[in-house]
Amino acid sequence: MKTLKLLILTLLLAIPAIPIVVFSQTNLKNTSRQTAFYVASQGNDNNPGTNTLPWRTLSRVNRHSFSPGDTIYFARGSSFRGGLLINSSGTPGKPIILRPYGRGPAPSFTNLNPSLLNGNMIQIRGSYIVVDGLYFHDGIPANSKNGLNVRGEAGAIFISLVATHNTIKNCEIENCPMGIQVTGQYNLITHNHIHDCNIFLEFPMWGPIGIMVANSNNEISYNRITNYKAVGGAFGADGGAIEIDEQKHAKNNIYVHHNYSIGNEGFLEITKGSSTNNIRVSYNVSDDYQEFIFFWAGTNCIVENNTVLCLKPSNSRVRVVFSFSNQNEVTVRNNIFVLANGLQVFGGDSVYTATKWNQPHYSNLYYVVDGAQPDPCGIQLGKGDIIADPLFIDLQNRDLHLQAGSPAVDAGVNVGQSLDFDNKQVPWGKAPDIGAFEYHYEAGVRFLKY
Repeated sequence: MKTLKLLILTLLLAIPAIPIVVFSQTNLKNTSRQTAFYVASQGNDNNPGTNTLPWRTLSRVNRHSFSPGDTIYFARGSSFRGGLLINSSGTPGKPIILRPYGRGPAPSFTNLNPSLLNGNMIQIRGSYIVVDGLYFHDGIPANSKNGLNVRGEAGAIFISLVATHNTIKNCEIENCPMGIQVTGQYNLITHNHIHDCNIFLEFPMWGPIGIMVANSNNEISYNRITNYKAVGGAFGADGGAIEIDEQKHAKNNIYVHHNYSIGNEGFLEITKGSSTNNIRVSYNVSDDYQEFIFFWAGTNCIVENNTVLCLKPSNSRVRVVFSFSNQNEVTVRNNIFVLANGLQVFGGDSVYTATKWNQPHYSNLYYVVDGAQPDPCGIQLGKGDIIADPLFIDLQNRDLHLQAGSPAVDAGVNVGQSLDFDNKQVPWGKAPDIGAFEYHYEAGVRFLKY
């Protein structure tokens, strides 16, 4: 028996030992991919672009190819010069996002070089890109140097023809002759503040423009655009909040709504040329110079539930509320027009105004502040049209909500809209109100919270 045990022990000792391997994190191959990239003025382009080791310049960002779901963070308090080019694309569920990080003022961008991306501060050539909460300032005119940055490619933010399904939101744009230009389709421009530019985009014909839409199927909503005008040039003054222009491409299915426009050389201009169809302008507030909307072209267009003030002193030889060409097909309904003396909504002293305009207009309210103009409409009133004081809460201080007893309350027609300028329910009563603000009440008491 002892001999057998000794034999087994001898055999066991002869078997080579099997090494035991412990797999630590350092032994495993890291297959994760960096999806967040950081850029800061105090960074270094030799860094990996992480939170603790950020990049420094836009040119370093331009050299990287991004993937769906990536986020590019720009440090608050940082300033960036030059142009940022986004060629990569996201997907519907995984956009590429550009946004701030850290504390302090929004990261700022400027580009004074017309030969670098046409002076664009951000040029988007990809799709499903979100630009959120950045600050752009001090842009250059389109003809600033040998025409290198032509008007059709201008803009602090430029969305190219091949770029679709992009969103520009919560950004501030200051003193840029063209704030945002959209030449692609299916883009959303929303909740931006574009303000204070008196530089001609292209002297003498083109004043500064807040937002330019140059293609179909785009939405412009909830933006605040202020003081975009330049005095001088061919018309005495020019510029405006929004323009739908570019004769190369069709401009169909464009929705302009819930924007606030004050002190601009007009709210909206729509050019002629290629097809311009189905432009809908709803629940905007305009307190501007020159005119509310200039329709050089447009079929199957709707202008509804806007509150329009045309009270500023004349600074241009164009001095009307609407301008139409005779072939336009525009329905005007549920709007409040408050005019200075001598003005008419569908008439005026401009050579651009149609001599005959008989398109549908109904359930609008017209008012001249000093009562000296007996006919603020300018043509025969439509069904439900009213000439009366709208009874704003405080016109002088621009509180344009309606008082109890306003003739605009419940006087509109239902056009399928559900939210007023304040995003309050429409209708609130037996019918929608005329204008951009729905009067809300409960048991006869007005809601004071706006």
